[in-house]
Amino acid sequence: MIRLFLAVLMISGMTFSVSFGQKANKRNRPARSCLDHLKRGETGSQVLTITTSNGPQQVLCDFKSEPGSAWTLVLSHQMEYRHKDTIAPFKQPLNTNLPVNEKSPNYNVYRMTLDQMTNIKSNSTHWRVTCNGAWVDYRDYLRVRFADLDPLTFMGSGVCKKVEYINVRGHVGIEVTVPFWQLANNNYNEILHHDSSASRCSFGATPGYISSEDNFGLYRFINPKFRCSASESSTSSMWFGAYL
Repeated sequence: MIRLFLAVLMISGMTFSVSFGQKANKRNRPARSCLDHLKRGETGSQVLTITTSNGPQQVLCDFKSEPGSAWTLVLSHQMEYRHKDTIAPFKQPLNTNLPVNEKSPNYNVYRMTLDQMTNIKSNSTHWRVTCNGAWVDYRDYLRVRFADLDPLTFMGSGVCKKVEYINVRGHVGIEVTVPFWQLANNNYNEILHHDSSASRCSFGATPGYISSEDNFGLYRFINPKFRCSASESSTSSMWFGAYL
């Protein structure tokens, strides 16, 4: 009986050792995404290091604004830098490689390289646009599944695409179609955006719109009642993310 008890203890100890070792190895593996960092217990919104095929990369991760999800900032700018010929990263489409401050993530002047964005996308299921940083109360906010619209490959003019959630100045749509633009040609280029004056899709035009009002990316014709374009210091930020 004593021998049997000792054998059980030995087996239990071996099982515990193997389990503990597996967990330790998992924690010591290089994080390849903000989601990996979330799984390790990181919280808040902070700059962290991820491992990529091109080496380590500093990224801004947001774990706080939408609990149970991890978001990586891929592009952000203040309104003072909007739609200017001399500042291409916030005007040109996302399928072009136009990085700025790609090694120093920030909300004011930032765009990843195309390779960096593509890598972050490989570990993401959704993308979103927020105004004024990572703070989210779901007003003036957009969230889309990559399966419904890939911002790195989409090209079109007023094409209806399904979104998971959209709010433009309190006008809310859930699982609706929304018109998007992103153009790349010899005569004119536009980064991805939504025109809230357009009524061609199920979401419809947003009450109180201005003519050709641009939101969630390009800001050529702006409405100061939209948070991202309320002032020259307002910011518009694009994130790629995934859920636990």
